[in-house]
Amino acid sequence: MLSAFSECHSLISEQGQENEIDEVLEFINLIQRSGRSLLELADEILSIEVPKQRDLKSDEFNLLVFKDKLETLYTPQARNKNIEFVISTSVNSATIPFSKNKLLQITGNLISNAMKFTPVNGKITVDLSLKIEDTQNLLQINVTDTGVGLSQDAIDAILSGSAKSTDGTSGEQGYGFGLALVKHLIDSLEGSMHIYSHPNQGANFEVALPQAQ
Repeated sequence: MLSAFSECHSLISEQGQENEIDEVLEFINLIQRSGRSLLELADEILSIEVPKQRDLKSDEFNLLVFKDKLETLYTPQARNKNIEFVISTSVNSATIPFSKNKLLQITGNLISNAMKFTPVNGKITVDLSLKIEDTQNLLQINVTDTGVGLSQDAIDAILSGSAKSTDGTSGEQGYGFGLALVKHLIDSLEGSMHIYSHPNQGANFEVALPQAQ
């Protein structure tokens, strides 16, 4: 297919120099037809290579795609701090599509926060599941770390949207709005967030987001 494009380019150059406009137009049409065939072939190959994405719309994820996005974004950060980073998904609902609206902002901020407050050689686990219910599905995101933990006052400040930034275990600077943004986004999606933690005992953030069927 690519050799055909090269051949057409040479012929157009020759015919153009000889001012044979009809032939030039015909070659242009040939390139257009060949281009469409090449795109159709690419689409066909992609649909074979990644069947799990075939039925997803541009505004949707499924658990497998969501997991892949998060691993791509945050594995380098975990390696840089020598943190064990594990993401798991529920098998029975792994390919069911759901809205990706604000998911990367919510989950990404929770993971970044866990990275910030987990010391070198610590561990962060992310559990993703989709609970199937009669009226609506429920996307559940749990982020657990072995970090410095939180006091009850700190938990209350996060849930009230008044948390202030503090430095991480390796001196990482915060901007003061990460968890406040998470809370705001979850509220805007009519979801919920619970935090379970004690100082020096790590933290567990549990998020539940309703999803239309």
